[in-house]
Amino acid sequence: PPFARYVFLTMAMGDGYGGLEHRNSTALVTKREGLPFAEMTESTEAYRNFLGLASHEYFHCWNVKRIRPATFVPYDLGRESYTRLLWLSEGFTSYYDDLLLLRAGLLNEAQYLASLAKALTTVTQRSSRLKQSVAESSFDAWIKYYRQDENSPNSVVSYYQKGSLVALALDLSIRSRTQGKRSLDDVMRLLWKQWKTAGDNYKGVAEDQLAKAVEEAAGLSMAHEIAAWTEGTRDPEYESLFAPFGVRCARRADVDAAHFALLGVKIDHGNQDCKLTHVFDGSPAQAAGLSGNDVLIALNGLRVTPANLDTLLSRYAAGDVIEASAFRRDELMRFEVKLASRPPIKFALETETTSGIDARRLREGWMGKTRVRRQRG
Repeated sequence: PPFARYVFLTMAMGDGYGGLEHRNSTALVTKREGLPFAEMTESTEAYRNFLGLASHEYFHCWNVKRIRPATFVPYDLGRESYTRLLWLSEGFTSYYDDLLLLRAGLLNEAQYLASLAKALTTVTQRSSRLKQSVAESSFDAWIKYYRQDENSPNSVVSYYQKGSLVALALDLSIRSRTQGKRSLDDVMRLLWKQWKTAGDNYKGVAEDQLAKAVEEAAGLSMAHEIAAWTEGTRDPEYESLFAPFGVRCARRADVDAAHFALLGVKIDHGNQDCKLTHVFDGSPAQAAGLSGNDVLIALNGLRVTPANLDTLLSRYAAGDVIEASAFRRDELMRFEVKLASRPPIKFALETETTSGIDARRLREGWMGKTRVRRQRG
């Protein structure tokens, strides 16, 4: 590592999550339940989330604090700096945070695939990915990503999450096309070598430099794919990317929460009022005229709370028409809502038990062969 000592300065509190990277340290905020405890024998989801945060900020010591966009050389922390490459700085770091935990034995294969599937689901369920590229999201970070409102899921794509999927697509593509001889790891090592070699003359990563680095490190011309995934809004073909690794990518109905499946909304569970924090594009709620920040008070005349909304909705069938009463600021409004006939799609990733030796070798080269370590408090 490029330091003799690294410090994780962690503040545990009732509710909170986030981190800020520095050259040889990081400041982290986590829920208390995310910390390990003396009797812990198996990792909890909260602890894995904390490990992912720590891994993310630690990886920034290489990618962001050293390897960084040309517009960040030198860093000027006294003003807003604009770049189209935050999908590389933050997105690629987001890709590696859980992958490194897997390789270190702190996640098992099923947990890692579940994390990937969650990212795939979150990104593909939001129409913003079709309206804004990750390069545009990066450049607009100061005016959009850091100033999100109730309509942001419909208009702002996350360069963290979508950027991590770009890294995934690039890594799987390189590994499969080179029969496992090269990977995104080699590309990152090349960028690291360029930083070390340049020293005080380091110029940063130019906007077209990643494609050149892929060609130099892996011997592949992928400028077209990188441009389509980052400057355009094209989704990678996930099923075909996973197939050579013996990983089945399935699309299933997302019926985990009735308010999302039938209405297409997200609600504030931390409030007694049933406030709609987001109304998603193409949803029954949007078609009926409901908007983010509306407070839903009744369905067919029965009072609604965050606690009973899904129970009330479970009494109806897909395609039923119901009356929703809601306050918009101080105005009581009524809406006729036709519940969704088909729920949104979510992803599930599973290892094919019958995959051949070539697929297993590719998968092991990608994920590593380590066993999950027993957690100790």
